[in-house]
Amino acid sequence: MVDYPDSADLLEPLPDPPEPLPLVIGPKLAPFTPMAHADIEFIKELGNPEQDLDSRVWEVKIDGAETHYALKIFYFNHYGYLSQSSGGYMSRRLASRQRYIDFFDPFNCECRVYGRLKQEEREDLAVRAHGYLLLTPEQEDELCRMIEGIDYDEPVDPDKNGNGTNTWGRWEQHHHLPLRAIVKDLATHPDPFKPAQITDMWKDLEELHGLGILVRDITVFNYYNAKLIDFSRAWTWPHPSLDAITSYHLKDQLQRDPGGLEDVIVEWGIDMRWNWDEVEISQDLQDCASGKGEGERGPFGVDPRLYDWRKWEEDLVAADEFMEHELYAEVEEAEDEWQS
Repeated sequence: MVDYPDSADLLEPLPDPPEPLPLVIGPKLAPFTPMAHADIEFIKELGNPEQDLDSRVWEVKIDGAETHYALKIFYFNHYGYLSQSSGGYMSRRLASRQRYIDFFDPFNCECRVYGRLKQEEREDLAVRAHGYLLLTPEQEDELCRMIEGIDYDEPVDPDKNGNGTNTWGRWEQHHHLPLRAIVKDLATHPDPFKPAQITDMWKDLEELHGLGILVRDITVFNYYNAKLIDFSRAWTWPHPSLDAITSYHLKDQLQRDPGGLEDVIVEWGIDMRWNWDEVEISQDLQDCASGKGEGERGPFGVDPRLYDWRKWEEDLVAADEFMEHELYAEVEEAEDEWQS
């Protein structure tokens, strides 16, 4: 684990009773149940936990219903890591450690995306998410036992259980926070996509960009039946990395989605031994992937920064004040903050 300078300062506690998250301007995702708690039956782990750096996904049943869901349970992230990785694209520091969590933590990234899709009634653009849940200490204990294969009566320390690992990546700043999870439809289709779906995949990606969402993680593993299932690295406008970013890095990030989709199509097609004479990759996608797109959209397609996020804000004065005076730190303040 990287040795980031830590502090005894705790991150902001989650609201009680629960509210839509994250607690910052922009879209938010509401809890799945009124109190964000539920009876959860963990059935089996899905995906590949060795490859997924942001979460673990389990097939579950909730509150005794027969419906099976996918429950995406998120690791914790140190604000230092977030500031150096995703936040490293910015030309200005954020005003506090909490702001890096608000905008860059994978759980909050997904909450912002799904909140936007619900706002715009465009949940068809991805595998549907229903809301978030907060796991109880007992549920976390049960899950740790299942992951680590523990079968004894003593309580499990979530920071150091089973084989001595920190299962959920907790640091001192996270000790008061419960595990966070998002309830999604259970994707059961055996293939990420088929050749006939490529045109719709590019259309969906452009629609996401038009809603202010830059996915930033287009891989074969993030598609089921031609629909995206993972937004843990996404930037949803308004977002500091789309606001305070150098022109060089902005071009790189805008090209990342169409370029990634083109790579995914080729990679999966080669693995499946497609007949390429029967596969159509639109010239528009190819142009945007190479930065040669034309028209008002720009060289990489639709620019997410053109989306009008202010139409959803109830208090426009407060929203503008936040973006202009509260989101970023003054240089002197930033230096003092991060040297402490």
